[in-house]
Amino acid sequence: MNSLRLKLGGCIAAAAVCAVIVIGWPLSFTWRFVLILVMAVMLSLCGFLLYREERMRRKRVERSLATSALELMNHQRHDWMNDLQLVYGYVRLKKFDKLPECVETIKERMAEESRIAKLGVPELVMFLMQQRLSGSTMPLRIEMLEPVELNRMDLSVDPCKLAESIIASVQAFRFAGKAHHDGMNPLSVEFAKEDGRLVIHYQYEGILLNPDEVESKLKHIASVGGLRLEQSSAQQNEEHEAYRIVVPCNA
Repeated sequence: MNSLRLKLGGCIAAAAVCAVIVIGWPLSFTWRFVLILVMAVMLSLCGFLLYREERMRRKRVERSLATSALELMNHQRHDWMNDLQLVYGYVRLKKFDKLPECVETIKERMAEESRIAKLGVPELVMFLMQQRLSGSTMPLRIEMLEPVELNRMDLSVDPCKLAESIIASVQAFRFAGKAHHDGMNPLSVEFAKEDGRLVIHYQYEGILLNPDEVESKLKHIASVGGLRLEQSSAQQNEEHEAYRIVVPCNA
């Protein structure tokens, strides 16, 4: 990045010097033509450098997504093997009364993964899947009463920008200071359509040491993303922090 900045700075400086000389000095037509040509070459080189950097950035993102996808597949394969071993164990021990509950749990997880996959933004889907399987002390629960496909909704904001805001919001809870507590403190993220709006409801089932700081971060994330944070209920329940981010839909 520093090398790119130096190259861009050199090209822009050279183009600026040429422009100053052409404008301020009495030169012959030939010299003016040469300096204008040099200036055009420098500006074209700037464009080429920016284009090449963007291509390299996209390749890095693609490699990162591919690596994340492989890690996610390996993790899911491990979970499916555990589920199959559990079912097989019940069958071998003839504990058939345990099977319905086990199968129902698997079905619920499959349904949740299906709903996440239909969100339609690859970066968001990968992030939510990874966070659900991370095994941290803040498990992530995704809830939807009906399928939500961000890439097909007529939202007032770009779906990719919205995905970035959702990821940043989850991270705000994940890295917030929390009271020490035995067991898990999950974060529920619910997507709901209400009165022509998409509402994303966050509820952390635990105690944050500084809920005002989390609320401030969420407000900043919402304002930057063109969203709105409303109905903050951080003070209503000592053991639950709940916030709603509202995304208007175009008429």
